[in-house]
Amino acid sequence: MPDSASVYMNGELKGFTPLNLKYRWRDNQNGIIKFEVKKEGYKPVDFILDSKPMDFDERERVVLETDFEILDLENQALIAFDRLVVDFKDEQQIGERRELDGFIEKIKWSGSIKVGDETYDEKFIDIATDMGFNTLRKENSQLFAREKNSRPKLPRFLIGAKLVGLNIQMQEEDVKFYFDPMKCKTTLELEWNVLDKKTGKVVIITKHLGVFQYRLEVYQKSDYLQKAFVNSLISFLSSEEFQDLIKNADSYEPEEISETVGMNTTKLRQSDPIDFDNFSSLIKAVNPACVSVITDGGFGSGAIIDERGYIITAFHVVEGVNKIDVKFASGIQLPATIVSSSSEQDLALLKISGNGYPSLNIDQELDPSLGEDVFTIGTPADIELGQSISRGIVSGKRKIEEQIYLQLDMAVSPGNSGGPLLNQKGEIIGVVLRKIIDAGVEGIGFAVPSKELIEALKLEIE
Repeated sequence: MPDSASVYMNGELKGFTPLNLKYRWRDNQNGIIKFEVKKEGYKPVDFILDSKPMDFDERERVVLETDFEILDLENQALIAFDRLVVDFKDEQQIGERRELDGFIEKIKWSGSIKVGDETYDEKFIDIATDMGFNTLRKENSQLFAREKNSRPKLPRFLIGAKLVGLNIQMQEEDVKFYFDPMKCKTTLELEWNVLDKKTGKVVIITKHLGVFQYRLEVYQKSDYLQKAFVNSLISFLSSEEFQDLIKNADSYEPEEISETVGMNTTKLRQSDPIDFDNFSSLIKAVNPACVSVITDGGFGSGAIIDERGYIITAFHVVEGVNKIDVKFASGIQLPATIVSSSSEQDLALLKISGNGYPSLNIDQELDPSLGEDVFTIGTPADIELGQSISRGIVSGKRKIEEQIYLQLDMAVSPGNSGGPLLNQKGEIIGVVLRKIIDAGVEGIGFAVPSKELIEALKLEIE
């Protein structure tokens, strides 16, 4: 516990720690004696005796936890702990242990003193959640309230700590009611780094001390390093710089799209029909408009549907992510924003800056025939496999969970999600969504028809 904490018995101040308190059972009030230990900046601890103690040398060891303000932050960004990094050399001196006879023992960075395991991750989650921050624990606790096809959000900010300073001082004391007591103080300095996953940049680098003072008897052990870590963490999380970042993370205005009409309607410009001689030349013509959609949660496929940079993909590819990039067949990669989406139909419309992009037309006849030859260009199992081609036919139309899908007999991998389903004219007749693997349906893929695409994303084709 910290030095000089106040000790109360039945509400009356009796002294300050370390304290040898003498009391009689006859001092009880209604059959109990209540003790309290308090110090400013720490959470108070109390304990109660409800019967006469049999041991005349009754001892109680308490540790006061650092107090903190519980925040009320609405719509705050999701945070997560990355790791604790330590760059100390083995056998490096980090403190001293002094005995009453003058002997000084060096404390070195070795053995059980080393830190950096997963318990610090748990400490971060415990403290940050208790303080009111939006952590993965909080997010996951809401899973049962979410729609069954929805997935948890990804953390916007990753927080890491680097141990840059550590000093442990232990001084033996001549106190009669302790067994070989040591007065101890652990001071560690942590450099806290905050990575914004949306921009890929470190936005905060700051140092905060963590100090933990305590008394220890020779046979006792203490998690003093974790206690000091927690105190540095609370100081960091309580800082105005960090809280302003979390509160204002999403206060920026999204890119203004002048072509949107009404609340969600987007006008699209169709390109000229594709001129080709054979399937090979058709592939060569449509390939530049087929893209990979890369996020901090994975990747999928997509297609440009307007030369001004509008792109269709599957909603689950971009749901809950912090960063979206669009990668072209040429290798060029550009950031994208979500213009509109439909979680029900699992569709999303993205926008990249600029214009003059190669684009594909959406088939407006909206009724592909059974047996019609179709193909898709997308990114299957690996990002390096972008612009892969898969061919097949429309083998049926299925109603699944009140939604109409085109059933396909071609190979569809998870990374193909969001890719265009194209007819033999190079027009988009649907958006590839998923593959079902079950008894009797191996190799069957599904796509949302273009009619559903236009209605769900409120597209207006000029």
